[in-house]
Amino acid sequence: MSLQLALKEWNVVCEAIRQGQQIVLARKGGISEPEGEFELPKDRFWLYPTFFHEAAAKLNPSGLDLLAAHPEFSQAPPSSSVRLDLVCEVVTSIYLEDEQKLRALTEEQLLNDEALAMRFHYRQPGIHALVIRAYEAVTPHSITPTDAMAGCKSWVELIAGLETGGLRPILDEETFAARKNLLLSSLCP
Repeated sequence: MSLQLALKEWNVVCEAIRQGQQIVLARKGGISEPEGEFELPKDRFWLYPTFFHEAAAKLNPSGLDLLAAHPEFSQAPPSSSVRLDLVCEVVTSIYLEDEQKLRALTEEQLLNDEALAMRFHYRQPGIHALVIRAYEAVTPHSITPTDAMAGCKSWVELIAGLETGGLRPILDEETFAARKNLLLSSLCP
């Protein structure tokens, strides 16, 4: 299978997903998105690691620990290529309009409460919670970013589809299902 779409995400968040620490993405539209709204054009995509807007002050204690263990994530690498090796599949997408439900996301993602609230209230209240199942590609790809890939936008259309090859699930089915079900029971009681 080949995928031509990638979602930009902080490098430290990509690492948390790779390590099985994170199964949810809290998304709000960026400046370059149509009308500033986040849309989910496909339910499978590459993760495109980025350093744009990354700030330790927006991470929870787990995120700060991960950043301390990987200080290289706090600055852009000297290389102009981007490594794509994580594929995500959106299992469930929920639009949260109740700010109190943000607490349910705490254990399954790296943003701190203040950063989540800031995203929730950006432009108008609400946020997309994407429950993702992540896979690591056996054969990673390196791409050279183009001008079209730059900027404050969520989605990057790759020049060509990249073969996913063999994909190894980050979490086994039982562990993922247990965490997903616990999260969904908190979000949709």
